[in-house]
Amino acid sequence: MKDSTFLVESVKKLLRRGATTHLLNMLQKVRAADLAEAFKLLDEDDRASAFRLLAERATGAAAALLGEIHPTLRADLVRGMAPEEMARVLQTLASDDVAEILAVAPAEDRQRILSLMQREASEEVQDLLEYEDETAGRIMTTRFLALPEATSVQEAITAVQKAQEAEMVFYLYVVDAHGHLHGVLSLRRLLTVPPETRLRDIMASDVITVRAETDQEEVARIVSRYDLLAVPVVDAENILVGIVTVDDVVDVMREEATEDFYKLAGTSDEERLTKSTLRSAQVRVPWMLAAFVGGTLAALVIKQYDAILGRATVLACFIPVVLGMGGNIGTQAATIMVRGLSTGRISLRQTGGVIFKEIRIALLLGLLFGALLGLVAVLLVGLRFPAGLIVGLSLWVSMALAAVVGSVLPMLLKVIHVDPAVATSPFVTTAVDLLGLLALFGLVGPRLVAG
Repeated sequence: MKDSTFLVESVKKLLRRGATTHLLNMLQKVRAADLAEAFKLLDEDDRASAFRLLAERATGAAAALLGEIHPTLRADLVRGMAPEEMARVLQTLASDDVAEILAVAPAEDRQRILSLMQREASEEVQDLLEYEDETAGRIMTTRFLALPEATSVQEAITAVQKAQEAEMVFYLYVVDAHGHLHGVLSLRRLLTVPPETRLRDIMASDVITVRAETDQEEVARIVSRYDLLAVPVVDAENILVGIVTVDDVVDVMREEATEDFYKLAGTSDEERLTKSTLRSAQVRVPWMLAAFVGGTLAALVIKQYDAILGRATVLACFIPVVLGMGGNIGTQAATIMVRGLSTGRISLRQTGGVIFKEIRIALLLGLLFGALLGLVAVLLVGLRFPAGLIVGLSLWVSMALAAVVGSVLPMLLKVIHVDPAVATSPFVTTAVDLLGLLALFGLVGPRLVAG
């Protein structure tokens, strides 16, 4: 962070002075990943000015920066650029990165830029844009090395040496004359057998593949599960159409994890990066509205018990504790379930075991904190022992119900094809608060009123 801050201040200072030559020399010496991190801290005008300088005088550095920077900020960098200038920058970028950038561009600008790019690169990008967003087809690269089954090891080694444009040559894919994927072998395997050996004799035929329409999260899970550096992408006829490399998988995993956690908090990564206060407020409105509705329903529940609360005002002392503890245990259960479902660590078949485990944990913790709350009610609040016991019981019941809601709700949302990360938080919060109030007033209220 210290280096990024220094770089940011240097960029600002050189831009103010108009020292474009010094600025260009400095930017070209910084790795693209570090430059992308620093660009996050620049304001929109400085970011655009610095990138425009790179685009005009150092096309390769500008393209590398576009490939590394957060997608939300890319729009700021390329906004206002002429199609000719965009084509020149994108020309040196990987086709999957170009497809990601152009996917959000207006259709007329996209076609103009593609027409200005070299034919081969343009066709690759157009092919990728045919696939749905966030699928294997969209993030794959078509620059891979595939050779016929009858190729000898010596011929394959020569092909590897010449394959300067191919990505991830740690894997060599073996296909038939029509492009159907038949096998794969590692570069290490290629170098440890006699040169006259045919690829069909040393390839592994049990190839782990994904379809072009496979969701990118599922691709990431497969790569992680089998410790792959790349996974081949095939069409319905098992023809090899591309590969998804591990660097793209890491990006997917980071983006999906960040997206899920922001959703759980009722916000988004877009809000974190935007400078607009109004836009940030708009993003939060749905979740704040859900919280408002939940709070209103809780107020109505309290209103229904106003007679009990009027005769036993001490009951109000325990509302924050019961709601707070229930909310904590419900949020914990929901977070574990949502994250497990999103990463594939928990399948729908395994949810029963996870749910029962969360309930057991809640029962155990509820027993502990219910006993503590009962002691507080007797020793500090001045309730009689039976009433204090019921206060503790209400907390125990509330925490158990919260665990049920927090663990079951994400699973139900997943079954009906609703993103659990989006909908879980407001529903869990509302349900846990209502159930906690019902447990407190339903169990403790009558006892206190009765004396």
